[in-house]
Amino acid sequence: MIRAMHALILCLVVVLAAPPGRAQDLPDLGDPAAALLSTDQEYRLGRSWLRSLRGKTPIMTDPLVQDYVENLVYRLASFSDLHEPNLSIVVINSRAINAFAVPGGVIGLNAGLFLNAGSMDEVASVVAHEIAHVSQRHFTRRYVDSQRTNIAMLAAMLASIAVAVAGDAQAGMAGMAATQAGVIQSQLAYSRHHEREADRVGMQTLVSAGLDPNAMPRFFERLVEQQQFAGDPPEFLLTHPVTESRVADSRARARNLPHPKQETSLPFELVRARIQASFFDDYQRAEAYFQKRLNNGDAKQREAAHYGLAMSALYDKKYDLARRQLEQLRQQDRTELWYPLGLAEVALAEGDYPRAIEMAQWVQKINPEGYPSSVLLARAYLYSKQPEKAVPVLEPLLRQRPDDPMLWSMAADAWGNSGELARAHRGRAEYAFLRGRDREAKQQMQFALKEASGQFALRSALNARLKEMERLSEEEF
Repeated sequence: MIRAMHALILCLVVVLAAPPGRAQDLPDLGDPAAALLSTDQEYRLGRSWLRSLRGKTPIMTDPLVQDYVENLVYRLASFSDLHEPNLSIVVINSRAINAFAVPGGVIGLNAGLFLNAGSMDEVASVVAHEIAHVSQRHFTRRYVDSQRTNIAMLAAMLASIAVAVAGDAQAGMAGMAATQAGVIQSQLAYSRHHEREADRVGMQTLVSAGLDPNAMPRFFERLVEQQQFAGDPPEFLLTHPVTESRVADSRARARNLPHPKQETSLPFELVRARIQASFFDDYQRAEAYFQKRLNNGDAKQREAAHYGLAMSALYDKKYDLARRQLEQLRQQDRTELWYPLGLAEVALAEGDYPRAIEMAQWVQKINPEGYPSSVLLARAYLYSKQPEKAVPVLEPLLRQRPDDPMLWSMAADAWGNSGELARAHRGRAEYAFLRGRDREAKQQMQFALKEASGQFALRSALNARLKEMERLSEEEF
């Protein structure tokens, strides 16, 4: 049953989109494709799907991990066929190896991808593949030959994927069957063609970005090898089938492309160590793992293993140990900002809020308005009962990242504790809406309107946003 479910998801989970208003930058697909699904419809369909996904699936909210992944995705997107991409990037809190792209420019990576890839270039090869699905607009192209498929059906299919990603394979299977899974099954060959095209286009993106094209076949081979020894295939193989011919094609293509010198990426090793530390149940197991890595690898890998030990100590509430290790790392490398940010995290966990504020502000002097440091600084202000100082930190972030549920939740607390009750309810509404809880969101917006009585400008803005929420909620996405 689960394998059948994944066979169906294969045809949908790597669908993609482009932001509205950029149709001129996309491949010329002809009138049939445009008539089937406009770029604006793709965008709204995908964003609606993402709201549902957030309500069903554990999303990693670590600001350092999110910032790293976003930088990697946008770096590669800048070398792709996309122009001014409007992407929404999520990290699924799962050890499984998987990645996906859906309409609306939504790109998702499982945390497990970082744990199992051999290098940053291998992760980048997966990201480049997903971006290629977006730039080539495979979603519309896939269904252009099927006159029976309509927007409501596509929305129902995507809803079934959200159920499956959340772990309910049987319910997802039933959803697929109810939305004409047979139509999707008939598109398998076409989907495999898109996979090969995404490999080709994605590999060119890797080369343009100065990365190793061999990373793609190397990653494929790693997954196939894991399947041979583990029995059950990684989820990535179920949603992106890797055949021998596909591996051979990618290897042959990479052979004829430039091969830059491979170097260990410290940021990649750090994010991998941070993610790994978050999955350990206790410090003893984490210590055994990272101590082993301290005895192997090059200098950057050993430095990252040391960081992993520090994070493991923090997560196990061994604050003195975590602080000593991070201070040592900071003395060794004054340019790496993850170490002072780690010290800010330790101070927050201990309740030493002045120290947390000091460290976050120190990082902001070097990287003004950086996402991780801003989140930690705002959090320190909130914990230290200084919400009025958190507000000016969070509001600029919200203008840059209006689809970030965590920021809206923090802003709601900051506004509420500062006496701005209308804005606090608006923040709670946005948080609920971004997590697919539409009824709760609209209720909070009504509360916000009541609190905004007498504030004409604010009330007008809130009313306009409520109408927009109602319109989006009523659409069949």
